[in-house]
Amino acid sequence: MFDNKLNFKKKQRVPETGIEEWMFQEKVIMLYRNQTQSWVISILASAILAYLSLESNNGIAGFSWWAIFVAITLLRTWNTRKFCQVYNRGHVEDFRHWYNRFYVTTVMAGIGWGAGGFIIGTPLDALSQVFIFIVLIGVGAAAIPLLGVMQRIMLCFQAVSTIPYAIYISIMLGDRGTILLYMFVLYAVGVVASMRRMDINLTESMTLQYENSQMVNTLSESNQQLQNANEKLETLTLEDALTELHNRRYFEMQLEFEWKRESREKKILTLMVIDIDYFKLYNDTYGHAEGDVCLKNVSHILQSSLHRSTDVIARIGGEEFVVMLPNIDVDGALTLANQMQQQLHRAELTHATSPLGEYVTVSIGIASVLPDENATALGLFKAADKALYKAKAKGRNQVVIGEMDLT
Repeated sequence: MFDNKLNFKKKQRVPETGIEEWMFQEKVIMLYRNQTQSWVISILASAILAYLSLESNNGIAGFSWWAIFVAITLLRTWNTRKFCQVYNRGHVEDFRHWYNRFYVTTVMAGIGWGAGGFIIGTPLDALSQVFIFIVLIGVGAAAIPLLGVMQRIMLCFQAVSTIPYAIYISIMLGDRGTILLYMFVLYAVGVVASMRRMDINLTESMTLQYENSQMVNTLSESNQQLQNANEKLETLTLEDALTELHNRRYFEMQLEFEWKRESREKKILTLMVIDIDYFKLYNDTYGHAEGDVCLKNVSHILQSSLHRSTDVIARIGGEEFVVMLPNIDVDGALTLANQMQQQLHRAELTHATSPLGEYVTVSIGIASVLPDENATALGLFKAADKALYKAKAKGRNQVVIGEMDLT
């Protein structure tokens, strides 16, 4: 019923406002946090006063006061619980509204204590009245660590809970009452001094916390910017700037990774090395700017033929590309190579000076192996590259399967 805990470990509040507003919000949170268990102490302490009313045959009035005081205490507890629920959901927007609610319920509790002193103490003898005075002083002292974070609330609580009864008992007890009043004044001075010192220490501590949080936020932002820059740099170092395909460095990294994985899982690894036919003639005819456009178009066509996330295509230099196909055998690679050539033919990229016709074409070399201790990734690449040169030697615009001797 009274699960009023604030989930501070879960919520690390980072200041997003000015330091004064942030301090105010933090102090409101402290007020509610300090009240999560104080309702038990308040009810037990008030029961002591109510019990004294039995000595003066004033039990009905005393326990009626106690019932009202318990209702006020439960109201404060309910308000604390509502704040905790809203705070833990991250929905606290108006801290001043919750401050005002806390202020009102706390003043009500202070009035309840003060009224209890008069209702229960008036019919009693002098010794019992002094005892009630001591109880009220004790309640005020116990409230200092709970309410001291906000001086206004603490002073108002002390004023309505103890000052009226202190004046009353000083009048009723004559000379001894004057001594009690003098002692109360000393107590009040001590309370004010304690609250001022507490406020100074708390302000200094919160100022340091705020400044540290600001530095942490700044450092976190700088780290994030640095991480983003590093990620961008890493992307640039692994990407071909012209075609936006992966570059040779990325291919070599992935080839090493896939080689180890396919070797471990006993699966085939296949490479395709692709070269644009007579690309030097294309540059001589249309210029290097148009040559770059041609490279972009060809790379897009080749990439669009791949449909698995594990397939890797990279530009490894000039007009040469490589495709890595994990767990694809020679037949599958041959089918894919034919599809690439067909799509390139349908694209009709003009190459007027090509000896093979009026459109851009490619030659493709394929090699495939089941990685083991007798083969190497470099040997696989050399086999595919050697197959490519055979395709060129045979007239280009064709696909050649490389030899499987990769030792």
